[in-house]
Amino acid sequence: MERIRQDMTGYRMPAYIEEILTQNYCENFMRMSILRDKGSYSFRYKPGGLSRLDPGGMSLYDKLLLLRNLISMSEITEDHLIGSESYLLEPELIYAKGKRVDMDSLRIMYYPDAKKLDFRYKIVLFADRIMNKSIREEREMAERIREAAEPGDINRVKLFLDKAILRLENSMS
Repeated sequence: MERIRQDMTGYRMPAYIEEILTQNYCENFMRMSILRDKGSYSFRYKPGGLSRLDPGGMSLYDKLLLLRNLISMSEITEDHLIGSESYLLEPELIYAKGKRVDMDSLRIMYYPDAKKLDFRYKIVLFADRIMNKSIREEREMAERIREAAEPGDINRVKLFLDKAILRLENSMS
């Protein structure tokens, strides 16, 4: 079975987060083990049937659904005492079963965010990275997501995404 390894130094992970991750109490994260040696960590991930999600070939609808599901997943991680500011949210760290973007198929590869960036900034940066700027509709969508996040309320972003997803569903049918 393929394993992925990441190393980190100069970081101190709280013991409760380590237990939540290694015991897979929060299924939104990829299964992992953690080796700790003084001030360094070695994270070993077990992707199993998961593969890295490639947003390059995704439709705008799937990209919006991915963003919305990542927000919902962050709420679940918060319920498991792992704040969304404590881990990175990058396209390279999102894995899925069969390239699907539903919540049951998605997993986040946990990697600590030393900067502790607010989640609404993370989701805006994530959207900016996955949207194809050469496609006008996607470029404009990334800008509208940024505008929805500016007031500082992630609920505005959720509402905007819900409406955009609904509009796309209606136009597809």
